[in-house]
Amino acid sequence: MRNRTLASALAACLALAAAAPGADLVRLSQTISTDAQIADEKGFFTDQGIKIQWTGKQAHGPAVLVTVAAGENDFAGTVTSSVVLARVRGAKLRIIAATSASSLKRPFFRYLVKDSSPIKSAKDFVGKKVVAQPTTITWYPLVVWLKHQGVDYNQVEFVSLPSPLATLQAFHEGKVDAIAAIDSAPPATMLLAEGGVHYVPGISDAEVLGVTQVSGWATTDDFIARHPGVVKRFVKALSLAVAWGNAHPAEAEAILNRLNDVPAAAAKYAAWRPGTPAVKVDPDSIRRWVSILEDFGQVKPGEVKPEDLYTNQFNP
Repeated sequence: MRNRTLASALAACLALAAAAPGADLVRLSQTISTDAQIADEKGFFTDQGIKIQWTGKQAHGPAVLVTVAAGENDFAGTVTSSVVLARVRGAKLRIIAATSASSLKRPFFRYLVKDSSPIKSAKDFVGKKVVAQPTTITWYPLVVWLKHQGVDYNQVEFVSLPSPLATLQAFHEGKVDAIAAIDSAPPATMLLAEGGVHYVPGISDAEVLGVTQVSGWATTDDFIARHPGVVKRFVKALSLAVAWGNAHPAEAEAILNRLNDVPAAAAKYAAWRPGTPAVKVDPDSIRRWVSILEDFGQVKPGEVKPEDLYTNQFNP
């Protein structure tokens, strides 16, 4: 790990030497980075004196967070639960900007089934296959809900699939019974357009978890201490990107589809999901996440202090 970290640091120094004069190099993964992609495309990072080095994609949010802890990326967008768990394991990570707003009116993740599905209640999930990645935002709403309903979530088979199109195919073929889905992108938007499907009522991140912010941008305490100006300007660029995307949703989504090589057949079903330009971290959501993980035994009571998991000092 030490040699890999030193190699990453050397690569960053070489890239910085090639960057525009006076620009600070920031390394980012393309995973969970829509607002950063908009900020880079529209020149908001450049305006803030930041040059982005895109380092590729990771499997999911927790995976990209590992690269930040290892010094291979400087920031990462990830679900808050991953930051809590990383902190418990010794990684000094902290959320510096919020993303993925959720509300009762428009939750972030829900669970989609066919109209003919036998799933009507919690006990009906027993023995079923659900497309959701354990310990991510696709997983927690359902397992917390099942626990509250007295159903053992270990009796549900959780399946991870490589892409929205693979999920769509598996759902059509009846290989999975339900999918965790967001209403602004395939496969949910494609399935809803086709008809014959519905969300299982009462199960969403907003209703079950009681959080208004699902995730955020995180970096290490060390990076914050060494580069506070970069952090502040990074947060500012994200804020500008969200505001621009809200004002130009069609153009913003077109940019994201192009940058992420979304097939045309799926791109027409994708839509910009409005965010909060303030990107301010919500302390109540942080505390709620800690409580959820304590309840699941993934964190010991008092093992993590909510105030150690975030800062709003760099919010513009």
